[in-house]
Formats: sequence, structure tokens, C-alpha cells
Amino acid sequence: MRVDRFDSVNYRNLSSGPIEFGPGLNFLIGANGQGKTNLLEAIYFFRFGRSFRAQTDSELIRFDEPFCRVEVDSTFVDGRTERFALAIERRDGGRVGKSIKVDGVLLPRRADLAGRFPAVLFGPHDLRIVSGEPEHRRRFLDMIGTMTDPAYLRAAMDYRRVMEQRNAALKARATRGEMTAWNERLVESGSDLIIRRRDLTGAIEGETQAQANDLQSPFRFSMRYESSLLVEGTLEDRASIVQRFHSEVIRRTTEEVRRGVTLVGPHRDDLGLMMDGQDVRKFGSQGQRRLLAVLIKLAEMAYLERELREPCTLLLDDVFAEFDEAIIAKLQRLLEGARQVFVTSPVPAAVASRAHVLHVEGGRIVPA
Repeated sequence: MRVDRFDSVNYRNLSSGPIEFGPGLNFLIGANGQGKTNLLEAIYFFRFGRSFRAQTDSELIRFDEPFCRVEVDSTFVDGRTERFALAIERRDGGRVGKSIKVDGVLLPRRADLAGRFPAVLFGPHDLRIVSGEPEHRRRFLDMIGTMTDPAYLRAAMDYRRVMEQRNAALKARATRGEMTAWNERLVESGSDLIIRRRDLTGAIEGETQAQANDLQSPFRFSMRYESSLLVEGTLEDRASIVQRFHSEVIRRTTEEVRRGVTLVGPHRDDLGLMMDGQDVRKFGSQGQRRLLAVLIKLAEMAYLERELREPCTLLLDDVFAEFDEAIIAKLQRLLEGARQVFVTSPVPAAVASRAHVLHVEGGRIVPA
């Protein structure tokens, strides 16, 4: 996929009017705070139907304006084109309305975007995948799995819904019979999600090591799915996981009732990241963590392209900061090719002659 044209009205600080992009490298040059990341955010919105940094949709509307709109025209490898459109408006009582359309057809749910807008973003916030809390690593896996596998999407949505309803039942001190029913549903949907996350982790690990080899990294990286319901070093079948899950739920029921929250399940799992046998989350240097984060995002791109059979649009927000020249050169070599790439930078950079360069100042985006 490539993004051919972008247009917006009242989206953060971006100026209204169409912008056209090149099919390969697109460099966005401008000082900090001028709108470079706002543009990437608006494009990336159509991968999941939400911002990667805003807490609420209303934050995307320019201050004192009643609405914002975004349109993105994209072309896919088979030659088809699609227009993705977003509209957000302020309503009475502080409410916010949002609609997402593809070629003029309203999507009933955000989940209907799954797999339709293959884009990968890397920015400073993605360092949380390596050094942040477990929830960031769980979200990373689910973002990939739900985009490529409808069964993964169903498992993730079912588990979240069941867990929320079970938590409400715990707080309400539901009867033993009611809790037995919720336990069964939690174990069934949770076991499915654990298996799918475990299998996806293995695939992403292979892609990450392949990217490390391409960069001639001196480090050997590995990752594993960490769950209290799995026996490390074994590939258990579903029946074994279900049995252990059910036993653990029963064992902790009294504590769960007292606290009013579910304490067992994949919502408490993590992704272990190792470098030469050491836990990068705890012992890696800042440079090593940043390198691993880049490799993981490149692995995400490679996996998505294989599963979706569509080149991803790659969005890199100040990705070359804090790397030495050798790593930067190797990364630039990896980025050459048929896919479309957006790179932001606060200062002019050495770019290929075929790159499309745009300057960003005060929300205005103009060709160099």
C-alpha cells in the first residue's frame, strides 16, 4: 500500500488543503512542534481507528473548532484504490461523535478496519515495548494478531468482554453458579488467546532475528511469551492449558471475590526479551533497547507484509536519533526498496536523490 494524497480540516495544527506524496521515500523536515508527528498520527489513525498518542478523540480537533476531518487516498499492490475518511465532531454535553468511512461506506465498528490499512509506525513511544510495563508488550502482540488473523481478533475481543463482565460479577458478589459459568467462559476464551499469542511470539522472534542479521548486529536476540499458565520450555496443547487455567481460577477465587477483580489470565502475561542471554528489559543499555525496539518494529512490518500480502507504508518518527552513523547507514539500506516510507527529522538530512522532501512549519506542509 502507498498513501498518495492526504487532506485534513481542523486536525490538530495541520493546515487545510491536499498534500501529495511520493511512492518511495518521503522526508518531512521541520523543527519540533511544527506538525510532523501530527501528520503521521493522522495517517496511522486508519490502521486501528484511533490515535496512538491521544487519550480522547476530542484532542484531535483544533482548539475552539467544532470538528475535524481527514481523508487519505491509498493505492494497493493489486492496483485498486481506496479513500479512508475520518470525521470527529463535538456534541452537546461534552460528547464526541466519530465516523470512519472507506470509499464512502460507513464502518459500523473500528474492528472493521482490521487488515485494511497496512501501516507500521515507529516513534519514541515505541521504546515502551522494550522498557515499559507489560501492558505495552501485550498490546504490541495484539495489534499484530488482530490485524492479520480474524480468529485472533475474536479471541481478544471475547476475552476482554468476558473479563469485564466477570469483574462486574465479582464486585456484585454473584452466586456460586453464576461464577462457575463466568469461569468457564474466561478459561475458554483466555486459553485461545494464550495459544495465539504464544504462536505469534515465535513468528515475531524469527523475524526479529532476521532483521538483526541484516543489520549485522553483534547481539543475539530472543523472545518468549511469559505466562503463569504455561510451562516454560514446553509446547503444551490446549487441553493442558485449559486444565491449569481452570485449577488456578478455582484456587484464587476467594482472593478474587475479596478484591473484585480477575487475577488469572492472559491480561497479566508478558513478553520476555533477551539479548545474549540477559533480560534486555532490566539490563540492556539505552542504545541496546532502542536498537531492539527498531528491530522489533521492522519484524512487525515483515510479518504483516507476509500475512497480508501487501507492502506496508512505514512511518518513522525521528527514528535516527541517538544512533551511531554505522547503524543509521544500515537502517537506510534496509529502507530502500519498493515500499513507501515516511521519515521525520528536525534538521535537513542527507537523502537519496529520488526522495520526496517536504518542509513542515506551523502546520503547513510544502514541497521543498
